[in-house]
Parts: sequence; C-alpha cells; structure tokens
Amino acid sequence: MVRRVVVASAGVAVVASVVVGVLAWLGAGPFRAPLKEYSFSPTEVRTLGEGGDPLVISVMFPWGEDGVCSGQFTVTAVESASSVVVSQVKGSEWPAGELCADLGTPDGVSSAELTLRSPLGDRTVTRAQDGAVLPVLDPCERQGVPSMCPRLQ
Repeated sequence: MVRRVVVASAGVAVVASVVVGVLAWLGAGPFRAPLKEYSFSPTEVRTLGEGGDPLVISVMFPWGEDGVCSGQFTVTAVESASSVVVSQVKGSEWPAGELCADLGTPDGVSSAELTLRSPLGDRTVTRAQDGAVLPVLDPCERQGVPSMCPRLQ
C-alpha cells in the first residue's frame, strides 16, 4: 500500500514537472515575460453619433504605431451630473502569439471605448491629469474641420 502511494506521488510529480517545463518553454502562464505598459493623455472625445449607443464614447489619444488590437487600451471616468472626468488611457503591448485584429490608426490617433452610466448629453469632459476640457466631436469630425458625415435627407 505504501509503495503504491509513493509510486503515485512520483508520477504526479513527474507530470507536474513536465507541465511547468512546457509552460516555461512557451513563456506562458506565470512564466510570461512582463509586457511594456503605456499611458497616454486623452486629446478629444467622440460620440458614436446618430444610431450609436448613447452610453459609449471614444476617448482619443495619440498613437504612433501602425495598428492596435481590439481591447488593448482602457480608460476610466468619474461622472457627475455636469461633467465626466477621464483618466489617462492605459494599455500594454499585445502578447506575442495571441490573435489581434490589428485595427488601423488613421492620423496617428487611436481610441479607447468608455461606457458611461448615463448619456453624455451636454456634460463637459475633462482630463483628470490636468483638468483640461476635451472637445467632444461627432464620429466624422476632426478638430477644427467640419463634420464629413453624409447628412440623411
């Protein structure tokens, strides 16, 4: 009986060692190398426009890379009846070997979606870092350029 317990324990130890070895070799689980983290200052906010979810806004920030992965960046906010104060946009490198949609980043700008508790309405959006008021644009607008969305007639 004791011999069976010893043999079974040795078998479990061998299997566990193989699993740990494979994870370390793959760089997975607790053996994954730390990813580079990013922090960006928001520059503007875009609504989703007519027909879009009124609780969701896109918080825009400068991004010099060619693309981003869906869900790569996050942003939080503190809401009141008159304002929405947005945090720095946080993100990290996309893990090597994981699937990425590789979304385009036109004009060196990307975004992080933020779901609000209530529609933005006429509330001001400010950057928590320095209190700067951020412009709120429609989905087709660029700062200083009129909307290019086709108008339905």
